[in-house]
Amino acid sequence: MKNKLYIGLFAIVFAIGCSSEISFDEPIIPPEVGISDMIISEISTGVNTDDGDRNHYVELYNGTPDVVDLSEYAIGYHAVFDEDTLTDWDFSDENNFLLFDALLEANTAYVIASPIANATKVPSDIEWGTTSSANANASIPLQLSGNSAIALLKKDTEGAYTLSGTAYSIIDVFGDPNVARITASGSSSSRNNFNWTVAGETNVRNRTFWRKSDTKEPTTDWVTSKGEDPVSSQWILTDDRAWDYSNVGLFTGF
Repeated sequence: MKNKLYIGLFAIVFAIGCSSEISFDEPIIPPEVGISDMIISEISTGVNTDDGDRNHYVELYNGTPDVVDLSEYAIGYHAVFDEDTLTDWDFSDENNFLLFDALLEANTAYVIASPIANATKVPSDIEWGTTSSANANASIPLQLSGNSAIALLKKDTEGAYTLSGTAYSIIDVFGDPNVARITASGSSSSRNNFNWTVAGETNVRNRTFWRKSDTKEPTTDWVTSKGEDPVSSQWILTDDRAWDYSNVGLFTGF
């Protein structure tokens, strides 16, 4: 009797199991959410020197899943000269933008460094800007001192900025000439004694900045990006004159 019962139960289970289709396909795993486009991922400012070096640089990061053609992008530089004068970005001087001609693999950084940066501390993919080692004019790239704005631009037929005859739009920024600055706390400088606040810090003229890892897209909103405090800011920065080059070219996020 027990044998007949077991056989009957097995037949019922088998019939129910066979009523559905059996699939041997691999399970679909959703891709990890990356960054929607290129971003500015790291930057170093410096009014003062680091053991005699002026290690100004900008790092870009391709957090997308694809190889990026950097010829579709450009870097723009716009220095400001007082606290309150607000102006639009201006790249009419061809010395104030840099065009690229390279491919950048997914999850890879690209470093633009001043020609006078110490190459041992700041390994770079390309050099840009003045070769002067003097306390140079901030209007000349790549003099980053907390009040020199950097824009990442991308080709766009509807773009508002023309670089070498091609229209571009700004997609990401560090600084913005349309956002007011403050007088920097700490020692004054004959060249620059004002800057934007970042993460609530009032003197950001000699720092290394890293983009937070939860930044998932570029932004032209510098007010939101710089934040009002360490929590709201998209940036983490070192202490004053405590530059840290350990992540140059190796975006890890924080």
